[in-house]
Amino acid sequence: QGGGRLPSSSSKLTDAWQSESDFCTSFGGDRSVCLSGSTVSFNATHPSASPKGVCLERIDNGSYAYLNMVPHPDGSNRVFLGTQAGKILLATVPEQGSGGTLQFDEAGQFVDLTDQVHFDSTFGLMGMAFHPDFATNGRFFASYNCDRTKSPSCSGRCSCNSDVGCDPSKLGTDNGAQPCQYQVVVSEYSAKGLSSN
Repeated sequence: QGGGRLPSSSSKLTDAWQSESDFCTSFGGDRSVCLSGSTVSFNATHPSASPKGVCLERIDNGSYAYLNMVPHPDGSNRVFLGTQAGKILLATVPEQGSGGTLQFDEAGQFVDLTDQVHFDSTFGLMGMAFHPDFATNGRFFASYNCDRTKSPSCSGRCSCNSDVGCDPSKLGTDNGAQPCQYQVVVSEYSAKGLSSN
């Protein structure tokens, strides 16, 4: 918002500004905004090495097509893997460089939402998130598509463009689908019988 401009050829702040005050004055003078109130050292340098490449390691055995991977909130090396069809599995990620594959929880899938999820080439389980206190409260969330003609729990607000004054009940089918037949929902679930494992 101020008159400050970044120097075109310099890579260090000290090449253009000699103090915090000079720096902040150049960018509007509000120290709380430009420095967030924390101390800044203009002489510190932190060289960062450029990566020479990226190493990818395959950790799955190819038995499922996973759409989502969410780390377990307990900080372990376990992850939740979601399939587009609506299955969520719990697996342990192998140590880096070990060449190992995902080790699935012996109980099999963590949860099966396939009876609620409408799954085809463009629909399915879209995402999942776990409460930070999941280990104690068991709360987790899933976002997915559902079909209100097949699942009684699939509900949402049906509306259309109010600028044209349409009535959703008077709309025709779209490639065989009824108006508002498919919904996108976010549902909350609670896992029962949690243990430290």
